[in-house]
Amino acid sequence: MKFLLIHGGWQGGWSWAAVVDELQSRGHRAWAPTMPGLEPGEVDRSTSGLHAYIDCVASLLAAENLDDVVVVAHSGGGPIAQGLYERQASRIRQIVFVDAWALKDGERILDILAPEMAAGFVAAAEASPDHTVPMPPEFWIHGLCNDLPEADAMSWMDRVVPCPIGWFTERLSLPTFAASGVATGYIFLDQDVTVDRSIYQEMAARLGTPATTTCPGAHQAMLSQPRALAEAILRVSAD
Repeated sequence: MKFLLIHGGWQGGWSWAAVVDELQSRGHRAWAPTMPGLEPGEVDRSTSGLHAYIDCVASLLAAENLDDVVVVAHSGGGPIAQGLYERQASRIRQIVFVDAWALKDGERILDILAPEMAAGFVAAAEASPDHTVPMPPEFWIHGLCNDLPEADAMSWMDRVVPCPIGWFTERLSLPTFAASGVATGYIFLDQDVTVDRSIYQEMAARLGTPATTTCPGAHQAMLSQPRALAEAILRVSAD
């Protein structure tokens, strides 16, 4: 099978590297691009946003002439996968969400976040010269990587970058997704403490009747449990 792995906020394709290795070791092909504005180093992040990310992955599918692709989306990558389906439905076999957001037509990620979290993101971006939201180390360690020893979680911090606010504030037009009947899957991460499990269950319910499974690990299970996550992906995307 062919897999397109879409990362979440503050990170890049590097976060999927070990999962890519696991999938390829089982005879599959996998791509894990980094969204524009999420590259490391001195990068202009001020105009980056959800629609630019959809452009990025749509261009990759077209450039590689890929079809029958299983799109795997983590966290904020969920809406990117949805937008990609609106653009290139004929190339997509299935979309697998990994504790990921699933938007309704006309929604934005900011609309489904807890009000205090949404307000915090907006305030952080307004205080930033390039309209980005920094990642607090304590949230990375104790919120996203809570299943890793602190030293191991911190070892990834030099790759984490400020997240463009456009990821959260841009509304997504999804005129056909809900009624499309596209095959979907949802993977629940057992130790994810970022939001209550019921929120992710609501996201899965928005997809109708996705194939579901659980996987050990926290929100960043691709770092702590790459083999288990690869196996979970294969379970929900099996023929």
